[in-house]
Amino acid sequence: MRARPPIVPDMRGPLLSGALGSPATLDRVCRLVRGHEPVVVLSALWLAETLAAEIPVVALIELEKRDAAVRGLRRARKLGLPLAIVAAASEVPLATGSVGAILVDSLVDIEEQAAAHELLVGLLPALKPDGIVVSLDATKNPALEARASEIFLASSLAHITQLRPREGALITTASTPPAAVSAARVRTLLATP
Repeated sequence: MRARPPIVPDMRGPLLSGALGSPATLDRVCRLVRGHEPVVVLSALWLAETLAAEIPVVALIELEKRDAAVRGLRRARKLGLPLAIVAAASEVPLATGSVGAILVDSLVDIEEQAAAHELLVGLLPALKPDGIVVSLDATKNPALEARASEIFLASSLAHITQLRPREGALITTASTPPAAVSAARVRTLLATP
């Protein structure tokens, strides 16, 4: 089996993806998640398709995006890209300890901070012990940058870092907390009405 070539310098997202689809941002994301396979991308079909040019990706999309997902899967198969797409309802169908990296697009766009926190805590069981969570947000606002880190902190994620590979693109990344902390956070989430 041939080794995949290094990241293509002109890898770029779709025209309307802005700073998040820039080569600098996508290059940084690939470097962060490489070695943390399998990689799961939540909702952002364009991001999953773009990253599949470099790494194997599973995209979890909403049921209403099914038609776009079918087209994306056809394009990926035609190009021989390692992309799988799963249409998921409110429950995320990921086995415990099975995912190396989870990418969330626009975490700060979730209006209620409690809902964003609940999303991340709900994903913790799926992560491998050395897994990471990555949020990509299009913002230049320092308050939104702080909000992203607050959500990660409230979710008990560890080793939180924020990067700005390009103006207007924010990457927040963190690693899985210890198993006992993850289990406690999930129990607390399940006990909350």
